[in-house]
Amino acid sequence: MKFKVTGYNLDNLIRTFHQKNIVLHNLEYLNKNTICFTVSDKQAKKVKRRIANYKVTETLSFVKRLPKIMLANIALILAVFIGSVFYLFISNYTWQIKVYGTEQLTENDVIQVLKSNGVAKGKINIKTNKEIEDILLNNYDRIAQVSVIKHGTAIIINLSEKLVYVEQEFKPIVAKHSGIIKDINIIKGTTNVKVGDYVNKGDVLVLPFNLDSNNNKISVMPLAEVVAEMYIVEKCQIKKEEQVLVRTGKSITAYKYKFNNFNLFSGKNKNSFALFELVVYNENISNIVPLNRDVLTFYELSYATKINDLTKTAELEEKSKQQAYKNLPVGEIISEQTTSNIVNDTLYAITTVSVLGIIND
Repeated sequence: MKFKVTGYNLDNLIRTFHQKNIVLHNLEYLNKNTICFTVSDKQAKKVKRRIANYKVTETLSFVKRLPKIMLANIALILAVFIGSVFYLFISNYTWQIKVYGTEQLTENDVIQVLKSNGVAKGKINIKTNKEIEDILLNNYDRIAQVSVIKHGTAIIINLSEKLVYVEQEFKPIVAKHSGIIKDINIIKGTTNVKVGDYVNKGDVLVLPFNLDSNNNKISVMPLAEVVAEMYIVEKCQIKKEEQVLVRTGKSITAYKYKFNNFNLFSGKNKNSFALFELVVYNENISNIVPLNRDVLTFYELSYATKINDLTKTAELEEKSKQQAYKNLPVGEIISEQTTSNIVNDTLYAITTVSVLGIIND
């Protein structure tokens, strides 16, 4: 035990210790009125009786203090112990598996194979990195290389797949419009038409292969520029009599009440019309609170016969012309023609526009 004693006549005190066979260790004069020394725990009581009249600071030895230290920090010691045990236990589990380098395979494919071989998330993993690599190489012929790294509770897998040549099936070049072929410029592929041919929309212009010296087909992505005089035809029609839907004059109104944009409740929908037109608008109920409602009006409809004037051709012709130009391909306009006639009480307007341009664009 260590003592720090402050007072007068300290030399007399030290002589008294010697007379009583009290052995002082590490005796040190801090100043003329203060000394510091250490004695064995057995002689501590003798020392305490003789320094009762002095100002004393004492310190227990580490052996004596250890139980008190442990008692004062028992919660911390238990927490550290339990945490260490838990960490050692939990660190043996695998909580994450990351797979990189997949192309034909998917990350889920790899994880499922590992799971069937005892390596899974949320389970203790006792397999080495080499064993995991062998599992993947033995289950997938397409894997060329694989490396496994364990980082904490995560398994990181990097793999590369073997290059597999797959002969591609290319699509032919087809006509986007109908027209007469004017010029063909083939870069890759085999032509299926010649200059002067008339083709319809969807006809094959260039086949997706080349022929070698032995007349064998070699699959290629066709590339060509086929120029044609294309014909864009748009037809509009209107019958003398047609059935149209008109309002009968009957209507039903329903309401949906809201607070801001949240639906509160709806009024009962009494709509019983077989044919109807629905008109909806929103109106505020209060200027103080954000209370509003949707007003739903159901207008009853019925079929009626409408009589059209077939002598007014200009409007229908203009409509067919607008539709033709709306679908016009890029190119030079060669000609345009719009005609109209009446057949079986139906007025027809037909617009034909010819354009010189690339028919496969």
